[in-house]
Amino acid sequence: MKKIVFIKAPSLLRDGIVGVMQQELADFEIKTFGPNEEKAIFNDGKIADLAIIDLDTKIDRQATIDYYKRHNKKVVVWTSSLNNPSLVDLFKQGLHGYFFNGMEKDELIAAVKTILSDKIYINDELSPVLLGDYVKMNEKEPNRPVGVFTNREWEVMELLMEGYSNEKIGNHLFITDKTVKNYISSILKKLEVRDRTNVVLTALRNKWFYV
Repeated sequence: MKKIVFIKAPSLLRDGIVGVMQQELADFEIKTFGPNEEKAIFNDGKIADLAIIDLDTKIDRQATIDYYKRHNKKVVVWTSSLNNPSLVDLFKQGLHGYFFNGMEKDELIAAVKTILSDKIYINDELSPVLLGDYVKMNEKEPNRPVGVFTNREWEVMELLMEGYSNEKIGNHLFITDKTVKNYISSILKKLEVRDRTNVVLTALRNKWFYV
């Protein structure tokens, strides 16, 4: 049986989250750890396939992250604050997920399944924060793949990078709103991502654009 570890101080919220995961992810063992339990984490027998780490929980966070990364396991961080000073540094580390308090049950389960299928998940509330800082550390020389996107798709993606709405993209490129939606759908499909925010993040991460 596969295993998920949730590192968070004991609370009704933790109990509720664990209950949801146990109900919806029946094929997984869900195990919890609280503050200052690093030794127990590192000596827990079978290493978890996914570790979800609450940033407000008092543990040696970096040692824990490094432990799971060293064993090629997936790591998610969970924050209750958009202003958490650790977020940008954690984003630079290229973890598998970034969760934010207030996620609904369906979003939480979809996010976990997305990560377990080897994709990255970033909560929409965190995207503007992470994106704004990621832009600053991206290199200036774009490095775009050949033969993946059409010229028009690159144009649409560039306007998405600038925060254009569908209407503004259509006006800029002199195409209809329906055509814009078709291009965006094609881009989403090729990148295997769920929304425009993740299009932008994927493009930046792969250094296809410099903003």
